[in-house]
Amino acid sequence: MMEKRLTLSFILGFFVFYVSAQNILSIENENISLEEFENIFYKNNHDAEITKNYLDEYINLFINFKLKVYEAKDLGMDTAASFITELEGYRKQLAKPYLKNNDFDTQMLNEAYERMKKDVNASHILISFDQQASEKDKKESYAKALDIRTSIIDGKMSFAEAARNYSDDNSAVSNSGNLGYFTAFMMVYGFETAAYETKIGQISMPVETKYGYHLIKVNDTRDAVGQVKVSHIMFKTGKGADKDKVKLAYDKILEVNQLLKSGEDFSDVAERFSEDRSTAVKGGVLPMFGVGKMVPEFESVAFSLKNIGDISDPFLTDYGWHIIQLIERKSIPEFDEIKGDIKTMIAKDSRSELSELALYDKLRKIYKVVNRPNIYSSFRKRAALDIKDGKFSVSSKNKEILLYIDNISVSVHEFALYVIENQSTGSNIDEMYIDFVNKKLLFYEDSKLEEKYPDYKALLKEYREGILLFDLTNKKVWGKAVEDTIGLELFFSNNQQSYSWPERVNATIYKCIDMATAKRVKKLIYKQKRGNITNTEILNEINIDNPLSLQITENKFIKGDNEYIDMINWKNGISRDIVLADGTYILINIHQVIPSSLKELNEARGKVISDYQNALEKEWITNLRSKYSIKLNKQVLYSLIK
Repeated sequence: MMEKRLTLSFILGFFVFYVSAQNILSIENENISLEEFENIFYKNNHDAEITKNYLDEYINLFINFKLKVYEAKDLGMDTAASFITELEGYRKQLAKPYLKNNDFDTQMLNEAYERMKKDVNASHILISFDQQASEKDKKESYAKALDIRTSIIDGKMSFAEAARNYSDDNSAVSNSGNLGYFTAFMMVYGFETAAYETKIGQISMPVETKYGYHLIKVNDTRDAVGQVKVSHIMFKTGKGADKDKVKLAYDKILEVNQLLKSGEDFSDVAERFSEDRSTAVKGGVLPMFGVGKMVPEFESVAFSLKNIGDISDPFLTDYGWHIIQLIERKSIPEFDEIKGDIKTMIAKDSRSELSELALYDKLRKIYKVVNRPNIYSSFRKRAALDIKDGKFSVSSKNKEILLYIDNISVSVHEFALYVIENQSTGSNIDEMYIDFVNKKLLFYEDSKLEEKYPDYKALLKEYREGILLFDLTNKKVWGKAVEDTIGLELFFSNNQQSYSWPERVNATIYKCIDMATAKRVKKLIYKQKRGNITNTEILNEINIDNPLSLQITENKFIKGDNEYIDMINWKNGISRDIVLADGTYILINIHQVIPSSLKELNEARGKVISDYQNALEKEWITNLRSKYSIKLNKQVLYSLIK
């Protein structure tokens, strides 16, 4: 019995494999596998009940699609420069998610979110150096930063004093190096990392960023305050204002404060009195902001307000005297809610460079890179100085092998061309070589994506076929129906009976605000019949006091176009009054009842073009089905029925 079960299991398993490995369709010499068909079918038919009839209808459409694509390739459209360029643009976009170190990127994503949950208050001292600085100059800057750190730790000076005396950040003169509170993405990544990893009260070792070396002292950390939206009332002083100006602004804010305490609405008071006129017209409302976006005094008061509607006491900043009211508060959202936003911020942040380096490290572990030091050394001796001056060039093609990536050789000439394209004054040949190898690794990985990732291969094929389908259908159907005026006119002439007007009325609808207006309008309509007044003149006369007293609509109507037209008998003259529930009176003047008639081409052009396209499509499909051989394996097709 056990042997029978095993045999049956094997047979069934083999059958499933055999069916799935078979082709479902062949067009000429091109085979379409069941797997490819399933990828497309299930993408578009998640919830459909799969029956033989349903599959027959779907495979019919699928065959039409594949025939058009085959025709496009048969015509060589997949070799056209425009097609190749367009597909390459899409291919680069599709490849991006696969050209990543996903483990590293996930780590970056989680780290950023964890940091967003905390605010850090830190001070810093900057010892700057130019980006093109020599290693010697950078070492001197580092030594200077280290000496300052030692002096602070030894108690020879405070951090604030050192910041005022030595920092190359000009703001240190006024803020003693204190940056206030900040959170993730507000500083360059290296600075941010040091700030989040240094304990409260401690001073970091010198931290290198593109600006120079920083000494960072962490003053405080707290749970992230999130974002707030506030309204404010301000009386301006400006930086360095004299005592009289500050006193005048203070007296004004006290008066406003009394109005608010007496119960007046904050937005009304802001609109009437605030000297920040850009926000006063909005009731004083400011855009929502987070930590580090406002001056510290303003931010401190805004985040101290606990309840929606709370109003602060008057307070002073460099800009003037303020009172603020809390309108809305948002805490840091859950990770899944802002995951996409964090990814976007990482892509724009210096973290993206680290992500790129992590990808190169990953590729070096996957693929075998064999350098040829003797060849590189020889090239380096000849080229290093010229590259440093940004003047390297080549006169002949050096075919020597510089390195191998797996079994792929890379020549010296390829590196030389890379140098010529990317060199500038101060370029370092060794750094350029590392970059070159990284780019070659990335190119090699890119070339293997279809082999490594079936889903990428399938998606790229969809785009390839989609572009071909669009281009050829536009040529054969859509564009032709619009541009082939002779063919369109002939199609219309042969099918004109399909384009006709039902019975219509040429009428004017007068929508009057009340009965008195309707009586005045009716008199004017009779006057119009004698040719003494136009509808425009009627409208101007009636609406002289109220622009909503009368609305006029003139048109040709069929049944269903207008509810009021449908309410009346269609005969020439002024119809009975229609009174709406809100007291509005509707008058309708029917000028002509137009019998049903055939349309002219210009009256039905949109519908004719659409029908002509459908006719061209059917004719094209018929020709394709007779031009190419089609073999459908219905047994494989019906294997999808569960």
